[in-house]
Amino acid sequence: MRIPEIDGLRAIAMTMVIAQHCGLLPFGWTGVWLFFVISGYVITRGFMAGAVGEGAGQRFADFMGRRALRIVPVYLLYVAVNVAILWRIDGPQRLGDVPYLLSFTYNWHMIFGFWPGSSAWPAFGHLWTLSVEQQFYLLFPLIALFVLPRAQIAVTAALVCAGPLVRWLWSDALLRTQGGDPGSLAFGVYASSLCHFDAFLIGSLVARLEPRLRASPRAANTLWWAALLAAAAYAGVYVAINHQLGARGVEALRNVFSGILCGQHREVFAYAVVDALAAATLVHALLRQRGSRLLAWPPLAWVGRVSYGGYLFHTLVLWSAGQLLHAKLKELPLEAKLLLFAAVWAVTVALASASFLWFEQALARRWRSAPARAMAAAA
Repeated sequence: MRIPEIDGLRAIAMTMVIAQHCGLLPFGWTGVWLFFVISGYVITRGFMAGAVGEGAGQRFADFMGRRALRIVPVYLLYVAVNVAILWRIDGPQRLGDVPYLLSFTYNWHMIFGFWPGSSAWPAFGHLWTLSVEQQFYLLFPLIALFVLPRAQIAVTAALVCAGPLVRWLWSDALLRTQGGDPGSLAFGVYASSLCHFDAFLIGSLVARLEPRLRASPRAANTLWWAALLAAAAYAGVYVAINHQLGARGVEALRNVFSGILCGQHREVFAYAVVDALAAATLVHALLRQRGSRLLAWPPLAWVGRVSYGGYLFHTLVLWSAGQLLHAKLKELPLEAKLLLFAAVWAVTVALASASFLWFEQALARRWRSAPARAMAAAA
């Protein structure tokens, strides 16, 4: 059963990412982490609603089949369209990213620059997040299928708590092996799937604790205030550190929730704070707390329903806008950026809606009806 408030959150997450890429919202990247948390919630909810008594292998196969049907076809369509554009522009020499995109290892390729190197094609830049999500899908069944039900909450909570430690160990390993370039170190943590499995797992924990949360609605307010206090504490500490390092005025706000998130262990804690805020927002929507009804507004919920395609398409739409305008989009004045954002958002939603109605849903219907057709033919 669909939850319209969750679709509303997806719409907001997609809009935040588009706004950042239009140069309007420096912390719009946090929309990706909201996607991660929602994804962890949704897949866990799907597992918990699965058929009782099925073998672990069958449930894993069913799970991977459903996720592949939802994610892969339109993803392959998007990659194919971009390959056609790249081939027309530069021929085959800029297609080195494609093997990593097709194997969902693109995040590691971007971090380590595997041969033959990245093409730096802007319409591919955001696809590392899909690699992170697919890699999580390989880990998740180990908990959902092979950990005793009574221990799953404890195991999931322990893994969430281990997230900052994983990021600290990973950033330390990158520092030792790749040197101290702040940008490379920050991106090495930002795009590493290992460093963000806790975002999916905190969404999974919300799904497992949902009955208890619904029985105690005040827990939503408690979680929300705890997340806000954690965010305020993190921001206060690192603004003070930036000030001590010589930053003054608005410069002291840089590299706290935007910019180069590394140094003084900020890469360890920043994502934990963002995960907590995303989880609190998710619980607030699930329990239909004050203001959450707006998330269920049908037009907004529809945008959320097609947001996966929207997330895929928006960078290609943005690149196309840059070609039409013959300008560097992030150097435009504010008024032009606002108009650009409105146009890119509208075109993206239109493309995503068309893809969802005429490609994704049509393909899903054919796939689901194939067994019935095969049985009818055999009969």
